[in-house]
Parts: sequence; C-alpha cells; structure tokens
Amino acid sequence: METLLLNQIRRTGFSQFLRSLYLIGCLFSFNACLLNPIVRDLLCPGKDPSSQSLFYLWALLANSNSMVELSQSWAGIYKGDSLQLKAQYYSYGSKTDSTFQWSSSNNSVATVDANGLVQSIGNGKVWITATAADGKASASSDITVYTGYVYTSLNLISYVGHLTMAVNTGILSANATTFAGNSTDPNGIVTDPAGKYLYTGDFGTATISQFIINQSTGGLTFNTPATVAAGTNPRNLVITPDGKYLYLASQGTQTIRAYRINTDGTLTFINSYSTVIGHTQIQISRNGNFIFYLSPTLTEVISYRINNTDGTLTQAGISPTFPNNGSGHVSTHPNGNFIYVGSYPALMIFGLDSETGSLSFVDSVFHGMSINSTAIHPSGLFYYLIHINEGIIACYTVDRKTGKISYSSSVTGYSGNSLRFMVIDPTGRYAYVADNNTSDLFQFSINQITGELTSMGTVNPGGAQWNLTFL
Repeated sequence: METLLLNQIRRTGFSQFLRSLYLIGCLFSFNACLLNPIVRDLLCPGKDPSSQSLFYLWALLANSNSMVELSQSWAGIYKGDSLQLKAQYYSYGSKTDSTFQWSSSNNSVATVDANGLVQSIGNGKVWITATAADGKASASSDITVYTGYVYTSLNLISYVGHLTMAVNTGILSANATTFAGNSTDPNGIVTDPAGKYLYTGDFGTATISQFIINQSTGGLTFNTPATVAAGTNPRNLVITPDGKYLYLASQGTQTIRAYRINTDGTLTFINSYSTVIGHTQIQISRNGNFIFYLSPTLTEVISYRINNTDGTLTQAGISPTFPNNGSGHVSTHPNGNFIYVGSYPALMIFGLDSETGSLSFVDSVFHGMSINSTAIHPSGLFYYLIHINEGIIACYTVDRKTGKISYSSSVTGYSGNSLRFMVIDPTGRYAYVADNNTSDLFQFSINQITGELTSMGTVNPGGAQWNLTFL
C-alpha cells in the first residue's frame, strides 16, 4: 500500500511538472505576440502588459491564445467610397492561415463582403468585424462614414453656415447660409448620427431650432415645428450614438434638458435635471451611456447615466476634486477609457469605468493658460487645447494605454481672434477652428505622426462662428 501511494504521488508530481513546463513554453512562444504593440492593444485595450503581475500574464495565456489583427483599427470613409480591410490570424504568437467571416454592425451605414471590402452607404459609425474560421478570435474596426459637410452657428447674425470639404485637400468652400430666426443667437450645433437632422441651441430665444438636411446637397430647411422650447439661454447640445436622445446645457435655467428624437427629426421634451450652476458645456461618453458636466463648485466632474429605454438621467459618479477657475470642456478618448477636462491651471485626465460611470484620477498636466474648448484626434493619439485669450492651439501626444499626455507643439498668432471650438474630420487629416471675433474659420492639416497643425488658410462661412460640427 505504501509503495502504491508513493508511486501515485510521484506520478502526480511529474504531471504537475509537465503542466508547468508546458505553461512556460506557452509563455515564451507567446512573447513575440505580446511584444507587438498592435496585438497588445487588441488583447489588452487601455492596459500595459509590461506593468501587470505574472498572474495577469498567466491568466492572459490561459484565456487568449488566439487573436485577429486588422490592417486598420479605425478609419473615415467618404460616403460612397470603399475601403479594403485585411485580417491576420495569430495562434500562440505565430501567424496562422485562416479564412474570416466578415460582418457589419449596421448595414445602413456600411456593408462588408466576404473579402473584407467595406462599402460605405450612409452617414454614421459602424463596427466592421472579422472572425477567424475556428471562431476563437475576432477583431473590429471603428468606421465613420462622412459626407464632408461642416455646419457652424453664426450666432452674431442668427444664421447657420454650411460648408463643403474637398476630400483630397481638406479645403472648405462656403455654401449658402440659412436664417435661424430674428435674435435667435444660435450657439451650440449638432447633427444626428445618420446626418438627416441638425439642431441649434438658440441662446437669444430660449429655443432649439430643428432643421432637415437635404441628403443630396447638405442644404438646410426648417422642420415642422421649426423650434421647441429649451429653457433660458440654451447653449451646446449632444446626441446619443444611436440617435435616440438629445441633451442640452441650459445655462439660464441651470439644468440639463433631455429630449427624445422622433422618427421625423422633431424633439419631444423628456425632463430637466438641475446642475445648480449655469453650464455652456456637456459631453457624452463614446458608448452613449453617460453625460458629463462640471459640479456646482466647478472642481469635480459629475457623470449621469442615460437610461437607454426612456432617455432619463440618474447620477452615476463624481470625479476626484481638482483646482479650477471655471473652465471645463470635456473630451472623451476613442477607446472609451478616459476623459480629458480642459480646466485651469492644469488639464485633468480621469479614467472612466464604462459600466458604472465612476471616474478615477489618472494625471494632471499644467498649462497655465485660458481654456475654451478641447478636441481629440480620432486615432486617440493627439489631444488639442484651445487657449482662447492667448490665441494658441496646443497639441499633446496621448499614450492610448495609460491615457497620459505630453506636450508636443503649438500654433500661435491668433491673439486678436476669439478661438472657440475645433472639429477634426473622421480621417484625422484636417481640423477646423471657429473664430467668434471675425468671419475667418481657420483650416489646418494634421501631421499623422506628430499631430502638429499646419495652417491651410481661412474661409468665410458668412460671419463670426460660435461652434461647429462635422458631418
């Protein structure tokens, strides 16, 4: 009996040794895969494996020995154009032959054939996914289909400007302006994701103007009714990615107002939510689940959860406290893991829990200048600060894993202007900045390696601009 027991122990120990040896072999064979930064991003978005414990790495090996890598993880496609995506399958860090099953999350935005050829159909965002033949791994590319229209609120003359971008050069040409109504003073401006409707927050008349976008020309006509009540001094607006709800920062009533977007593009008021302080800015998370705004003390960011069934809001989280004199424009990272708050004297970076809406401190970066707005590149690699009083646009590089940023470059010489807001086209090649002091709308090309801006001159959309949106 003792001999049998001893042999069983020896056999068990030897089996455990073989299993350990096999796991170590997997570790080293997977090392090449982990060293590939693209692979690392896909396996561990927002995380840095080099900083994780051995336990994390072993858990990774146990659960993710297969992966798919796409030729592009994001892209902007001009409406009507196509894009060829390519996929590569990895097993234990080695390239492996495989066929793929391709799919689109929304065929009304873009379709994809069996070879990964993406055909754009209509405005909006879509995920194109490649799944390996064995079903063990998949990867998705975040695609935005655009028409190249820029709309801007010409608040001083109560008009909306409409411009068209030349796809090959990025240069804007001005089209006809649309009258928003006497003394409307349109400030905020937004389009629905499908590009059918446009809305402005009319600071002077306590309304939201409702427009229909001509799908052939981009021209605007009033919807019926032309306006809905918006509370005193409405400012900027955001729309959920699914196009179901619109939210407005109502400065005069110190509330966030929620609206349902009906099938005909008209708005139905849902409810208002007190902020105890007048706001010009609100922001929405990339997944459309949360709204962000500054607390009454201006020294925290509060997140509201959006009920996707009825559009109502409930408070979800409050960020750690930070010093601030009143600025607070929020940008969200494309990966959904970070938000950036353009505050004074330093900008703040917070981690976002996409499930709970809770916010955690990541970093602060001193800049010591005024802030009006911020913008982030669709790649997630570059972040921009609009210093309104100094007339400076500063560029920072972004570490997509940690969310931290480093100063890179600036464009200067706009101290006589009143720089307001920036939009970046979905391809990430061009940026446009509104100026509320002159009729000059500034145009820039973007260096895809460094994020540096280079002036491409100005265009006159018909008057001084408050805000702008890209469709």
